[in-house]
Amino acid sequence: MEISWFQRQWDAVSDFWGGDEFSIHVYGTFGVTALAYWGLGGIFLILDYLGPPPFLMRYKVQENVKTYPISREQLVDLLKVVGFNQLLILPFAAVKYWWEEWRGVVRPQELPSLTSAILHLAVFALATEVFFYYSHRLLHHPLIYKSIHKKHHTWISPIAFAAAYCHPVEHIVSNVFPLAVGALLLNSHIALLWVYAVIGTFETLTVHSGFHLPFLKSPEFHDFHHLKFNYNYGVVGLMDWIHGTDSLFRTSKQFLRDKRLWSMTPIKAVVP
Repeated sequence: MEISWFQRQWDAVSDFWGGDEFSIHVYGTFGVTALAYWGLGGIFLILDYLGPPPFLMRYKVQENVKTYPISREQLVDLLKVVGFNQLLILPFAAVKYWWEEWRGVVRPQELPSLTSAILHLAVFALATEVFFYYSHRLLHHPLIYKSIHKKHHTWISPIAFAAAYCHPVEHIVSNVFPLAVGALLLNSHIALLWVYAVIGTFETLTVHSGFHLPFLKSPEFHDFHHLKFNYNYGVVGLMDWIHGTDSLFRTSKQFLRDKRLWSMTPIKAVVP
């Protein structure tokens, strides 16, 4: 049987790391997530620091809040906090690897089938929604909020790079773990976790960007959380719907605007 293009790419990745599973799972995971975050996030950060061009402001979500350009002090603070949090991926990935070793998880070189990959990614998304919702809501508890989660909420009108601007405990418990828990439960191929991590990284940067841009995921749901604080704790809204923590959002204009744009017309012109 002919080896698929995807399998050949994965074999090349494995060869790059000399077939060393620890390096693939730890350093490879760090590299993939860092490139995804600093790649797209870096583009947004440059715009946020220099000031977005006028045409982009048509897509600003919180239009009455002055955010740009961010100050040099904010830039330095962002780089320090996010950079440190990114480094935490290394010990987290190492612990995940050793945990799987202890459990005797088999790590095949062969990639899963397309059907299996889709099913795993669907479970990842559901697990992320559940674990992120409850961990995020816990961080809003009065006994925890001031010492941990308040740091992230200093950005009432968020910018993309501030997606990982948070206390390191929050970053591991509420950002990294919910994203990886599905792969842990299913003993999934590391390549699937990488794919999901890149998708998740791009989406969290997008929903924190402050812009409702054409063809990208709508940021209205999570931006509303930064604006109103005690609503919209989840990722896609399933758990908020179950618990009723999206009640105010559902009566707002942001709810009507919470859709993907398929044209260059700003959402504020579509839903005034």
